[in-house]
Amino acid sequence: MNRSYKKLIRGFLRNLKEVLAQLAEEFKPSKTAVRGAAYGMLLVSAIMLIIFISQVLPYIGVLPVLAFILIVAAMALLAGLLFNLLFKLLFSIPALIRFAIVAAFVAGSFQFNLSAKTGLPVLASILFFSSLACGAAWMLVSKRWKKFDTSRKVKVAVFGLTGVAGLFTVIFWLVLPGSELEMPEIAALKGDYLPDHIELSDPGSNGPYTVLELTYGSGTDRQRGEYAGGVAIKTDSVDGSFFVDGWEGFSGKLRTRFFGFDLKALPRNARVWYPDGRGPFPLVLIVHGNHLAQDFSDPGYDYLGKLLASRGYILASVDENFLNSSYANFNKGLRTENDARGWMLLEHLRLWREWNADSTSIFFEKADMEKISLIGHSRGGEAVAHAALFNRLPYYPDNAKVEFEYNFNIRSIVAIAPVDGQYQPAGIRTPLKDIDYFVFHGSHDADLQSFIGMRQYERVTFSEHYGGFKAALYIYGANHGQFNTRWGRRDYGIPMVNLLNIKQLLPAADQEKIAGTFISAFLEITLSGKEGYLELFRDYRTGRNWLPETVYLNRFDQAGMQYICRYSEDLNLVTTTLPGGSIETGNLTVWKERMVQLKWGDKETRAVFIGWNNNVNDSLTACYSVSIPEREIIISEDSYLFFSLADANENSNPHPKEEENGPDDEETVVPDEEEVKVGDDEEAEVPDEEEVKVGDDEETVVPDEEEVKVGNDEEVEVPDNEEAEMPDDEEENEDREREPIDFTVKLTDLEGEVISFRLSDHAFLQPQVKAKLPKLAFMKTAPESEPLYHFFYFPLKRFLSGNDRFSVENLVRITFQFDQTEEGVIILDNLGFMQ
Repeated sequence: MNRSYKKLIRGFLRNLKEVLAQLAEEFKPSKTAVRGAAYGMLLVSAIMLIIFISQVLPYIGVLPVLAFILIVAAMALLAGLLFNLLFKLLFSIPALIRFAIVAAFVAGSFQFNLSAKTGLPVLASILFFSSLACGAAWMLVSKRWKKFDTSRKVKVAVFGLTGVAGLFTVIFWLVLPGSELEMPEIAALKGDYLPDHIELSDPGSNGPYTVLELTYGSGTDRQRGEYAGGVAIKTDSVDGSFFVDGWEGFSGKLRTRFFGFDLKALPRNARVWYPDGRGPFPLVLIVHGNHLAQDFSDPGYDYLGKLLASRGYILASVDENFLNSSYANFNKGLRTENDARGWMLLEHLRLWREWNADSTSIFFEKADMEKISLIGHSRGGEAVAHAALFNRLPYYPDNAKVEFEYNFNIRSIVAIAPVDGQYQPAGIRTPLKDIDYFVFHGSHDADLQSFIGMRQYERVTFSEHYGGFKAALYIYGANHGQFNTRWGRRDYGIPMVNLLNIKQLLPAADQEKIAGTFISAFLEITLSGKEGYLELFRDYRTGRNWLPETVYLNRFDQAGMQYICRYSEDLNLVTTTLPGGSIETGNLTVWKERMVQLKWGDKETRAVFIGWNNNVNDSLTACYSVSIPEREIIISEDSYLFFSLADANENSNPHPKEEENGPDDEETVVPDEEEVKVGDDEEAEVPDEEEVKVGDDEETVVPDEEEVKVGNDEEVEVPDNEEAEMPDDEEENEDREREPIDFTVKLTDLEGEVISFRLSDHAFLQPQVKAKLPKLAFMKTAPESEPLYHFFYFPLKRFLSGNDRFSVENLVRITFQFDQTEEGVIILDNLGFMQ
């Protein structure tokens, strides 16, 4: 740049500075105006305070009001002084430094989530130490360095070395992967009992077929050769403008420019793994979730494609990267696009139906269109539920101009760490009926820190004559990304991922093995009729030799189960879901029914919370007893008692004074044959059981839904939720190791005959598993654990030898007797019998 241009720029800046100074002087208020403005604000504040006092004075009296006025005045004075001090300190900083700080934080906001708990401390540390280091370096190379005396040179050197050391420390800390994974005690393996292993082949091992691979697509893809000249089959595009908002304006033009198409011409691209054989083979579609659009996600399920194709399935990984977050997003990007993700799957199934009937197609009669399953990951995990819903509807729920004529035979769905409710058809969360459903999630998922896929699980229902099932699996040590080989260990982008403790993750190969084993087994059951794999979803230990060692929590529900208690039908603590039943308790310290809270919101289902503490009840055994109405359900020697159970991780003695003194400070007398109070105030005799209390003493107020903040998460937005606050109980117990829980289950028949067994005769109850996601504890944005059910089931035939006189057909009472573990709080749900 020559001197004339430099002179011109200096002149422009000088003139701009003079104009701004003149404007500032012109509009600068006089001291009188400033004084009047201040008095005006104080007057308005006084009036508001007087109005408030006039409202409360008649109810709380003069002295409390005077105390309140003094407190408010002191707070206002202190806040004013602190603000004034902060303001003076801020403007004592040189203008260039102020400018640099603001500019650096604005630039850093594109990389860091500037939350006080996450990226802000790290970014502030980097800026502080870099300013020290660079400031000293600038002094060192300046012409004035030689003129400094020794004392000043030492100060500069100290500041410089401090800055370099601090900056190196922060960067080194960011690069470190974190601390080793500490595997908690696996409660399911603690006891003596282990179920028989499934005798079928390992579903996670390769099958007999040679695997072939191809891609189909538009043939004109601008970014990817495999969907341009490399396609084996060219496909037509579809118009998705009814389903997606946000593909407009400048960001939309950039998205169109990158991909080469807009909403009206969405390509149907996919890569396919298929067996080398005649077929027909069951057809499976898998779709990725949200990730950077320019970092293509669809190749990341190659490990599943090769596994399933070798075992006789066709797997198509659908390309929907054009619906993902993009560098082109200058606002919120695409909105409510998860319905489009699901609709696109159905449009791909249209292609398969056409090819299967076309004698000139490579896939002629290759796909069994009567055996279809959908798999989705993250947002794709929500999308597959929308696809299953749309498949059976005549019209798009939000616009009847869009007709649906699909009606494919979609038998089952797999959801991998799904989001839930980002799109809500007609304003409700997606219901599903009569379709097999499997969802799984990892404890160390930093993107979706809460297992919110359990909400969709709860909304899957079965008709009376439907023969399917639904299952859920929680995997300790698994993250969000390693289920896709392209996403890997990074649930966040750089540098936010460097705040995570990724060394605690399961190895990628283990996580892929778990996913492959369970997905393959699920498809073998739902598409190939191999019911022998069903036990894996009731109890993972039946496939323990196939799986890496970690903590697994199974959840299972099957059509035809007979439920006694589901705890969602009313607010009466002493009634059962099954009409005519009743509930009785004795010596409990906690007894309440409420919504089950996850890290993010609730699970959309209620359950009973049962707590006991034998140290405060003078060694009286606590119990929870459910009476069954006669002949309401069918129970035989071949029946199984089942229930879902979770560790509540709550204080077992939440009201210590009340427990010590009793509700009325009266001593409770427990006779030999305990007296039981039931819901209608009638008394009943319960053999061998403790006194039962039913009343309002244990009622609790259910808090508002926990607020959630997702952080710098590009994968999912949880609407209308803010930063999660850890419940008081968890704050008290988060560092307290809990032993696996055990208790006795007693079954009583009409004649008073009893058989009993322990919970550990199936398995001990796993304490809540904690995931320390960030490297520093204060950076966590959600609780470290959440209550997740484990499925327990007991074959009655196995325990009948303990009492030959016991009549299974006349079973009338189920009692949980808390005599094995000193204290605890459990969450019980879905109690019943199955054949």
